[in-house]
Amino acid sequence: MNSKSYIKSIFLFITLLLTVTALTNYIVDPGNIYPKYYSQDNRVTPEFFVKKLIESKYGLLKPKNVWNDRDIKKELAIYPDSYDCALIGSSQIMQISSYRQNKSLTTTCPKLKNLGVSGGSLEDYLALTNLVLKNKESLPKVVVFGINPWSLNFGRDLRWRKYEQDYYEMKKKISLKYATKNLSNENESNIALLLNLFNLEYLKSSLSNISKAKIEKVTQASKFNQNIGLDHQVILPDGSLIYSSRLLKRDKNFDDGRNSYKIVNNLYYQQHAIEIFTKLIQHLINYEIDVVLLLTPYHHSVWNNQEQPIIEAFKIVEEKVHDIAKQNKIKVIGSFNPNNIGCLENEFTDTMHSTDECLMKLELSLIHISEPTRRTPISYAVFC
Repeated sequence: MNSKSYIKSIFLFITLLLTVTALTNYIVDPGNIYPKYYSQDNRVTPEFFVKKLIESKYGLLKPKNVWNDRDIKKELAIYPDSYDCALIGSSQIMQISSYRQNKSLTTTCPKLKNLGVSGGSLEDYLALTNLVLKNKESLPKVVVFGINPWSLNFGRDLRWRKYEQDYYEMKKKISLKYATKNLSNENESNIALLLNLFNLEYLKSSLSNISKAKIEKVTQASKFNQNIGLDHQVILPDGSLIYSSRLLKRDKNFDDGRNSYKIVNNLYYQQHAIEIFTKLIQHLINYEIDVVLLLTPYHHSVWNNQEQPIIEAFKIVEEKVHDIAKQNKIKVIGSFNPNNIGCLENEFTDTMHSTDECLMKLELSLIHISEPTRRTPISYAVFC
């Protein structure tokens, strides 16, 4: 085979590989972020699912290939029931619960709604806050924002587009400067959606969804040991998540903590993003809702690789979070560093997700507390 034929073969192979990747990601679409041009069974709606979830005794099996996390959490946010705290953030907070055996944030949140979503970003903060505030008859006393190293930036995830109307509504409420959906932002978002078709991590999620049996939309979980789990993930009535038994019993020895973690080198926060987030905090305070910023830890193996960019991001973002808290007289709980919380190396499911045993220690390791806010201050067992 001559060089031209060889180059042509390589080009055709790469083209085929990219085409298969794009088609798989578009059709399977584990995040449910692309438009569907085929009929779907809509007889069971997310609204109905959440109603059954709230009424369930042991929770429901998490459905596969049916809805985006955000479909469920949107309905949970506006469901009219009494609760103390709304938790908003990414998958790092999904195991925080007032319902499970190993409860977390029990002093701050005696009864909570867990609105954590996969890949939760600043855009999700705005959209979910807007949804929470729509239910004026049952507002929470506290909103807890789970902060990640990427949280003080826009554009770190695409999945918020599932409820983009609520995102833009909240932007309009808190800042006229950023109120409208402008063409350049829309074009950037569409380009990002296109590039996501070739995303390797998204492909892994697509292949994982293909390999798993589809779960019926409403399947009651039987009574089970939450420390062991079931064959499938379970969503508890407060919206928190119990991982599958396979994941819970997986080897907990993480030799290498290297990962990009959505970090853009030397761009650890955007000033305009901090301005918007601060306006969001002040908006909640105007509703007489206390705000807490929550930092959940990353595994010790991540911290052992001190030369990677995420370490600098941890330090810079954590310091910036404390600055935001001090300026707004709100509280910070936790730390990105597991040693500051007392979490052990076997109290993680992977390098960035703590187990409930670790998360139970968050309030006992209150890293920072600013002056009390306007309303009755939240009391804690330990003050540092």
